[in-house]
Order: sequence, then C-alpha cells, then structure tokens
Amino acid sequence: MKNLMVIFTLFSALCFGQQDSPKGDRGINPLYILDGMIANEPQIKSITTAQIAAISIYKSDNLPKNLEVFSNFANEGIIDIILKDKEDHLVSISFEKLNVTNNLNELNPIYINNILVKGTTVQILEDAILDTEIIEKNGKKFLNIWTVAKDQRNGIAKMMTGKKI
Repeated sequence: MKNLMVIFTLFSALCFGQQDSPKGDRGINPLYILDGMIANEPQIKSITTAQIAAISIYKSDNLPKNLEVFSNFANEGIIDIILKDKEDHLVSISFEKLNVTNNLNELNPIYINNILVKGTTVQILEDAILDTEIIEKNGKKFLNIWTVAKDQRNGIAKMMTGKKI
C-alpha cells in the first residue's frame, strides 16, 4: 500500500506540478472521482490497492462521456478511480438534494472548490463535503462545496466573482 501511495503521489506531482501561476503559490487540487461520485483526497488515501480495479488521470478536455460534466476541472486534473466492488459504507448525496437542503432550486448549478460542475445529476460522497457556502452573483445564488480543507485552499483560482452570504 505504501509503495502504491508513493508512486501515486510522485505521478500526481509530475502530472499536476507542471502548472505555474504568476504568484508561484498556486495549490493544485485535482478532482477525485470514486465510482462516479465526487470524493476528496483523504477518502482516496484510505483505499487499498486490493480494492482498486482501475485508475485514470485526465488533464485535458478530451474526457470519456461519463466525465464530461467535469470538463471545467481539466486544468486542475481529474483522477477517476473505479473500485472492484462497490463499497456499502460510501454514502453519497445528489446535487439536487444539496440544492433543496440549502433552499435553492434543485436544478441550480453547483460549484466544487469554486469550479462549476456542468451537470446537476452528479453525486458527491457526503464525507467529501468539508464546507459549503452560498455565493451570490448577478442576483443569483449558487452553492459552492469545498472538498479541500481551508489550509489547502490557498491559491485556488476563483472561478466566479461575487460576495459570500
């Protein structure tokens, strides 16, 4: 397991570390997809090699059909992991339900780490949601979900402007 994590970490650093920002302090936060659901790094690190059927890493807009809703994340990178067996303990929630829970229209667009997801039928693992905020832009309200900890958000590009409410 440790060997796989070392290889995975090095490969990720090589793939995603090529981006530079003018400030030089840009954090790279790829989008993690676990069995079709949005996950976060701690969840991915808890997976053993025996559980993994396949790992695919994308860094361009040329995504498979099932990942096209995440095309806005291509610059950050997308790591898609398929497990051999479905994990019963992975509890997900739909974007529609998150919108309704936050008093928004169920079809309202949702942002993950300030990047727009191009679909509303997406599932996110409940444990991947570290923080949520409602952002207002041009009189409309949007839900932004953070899957990275506050101390790791430094340098994440704001994909939308507006005030937090």
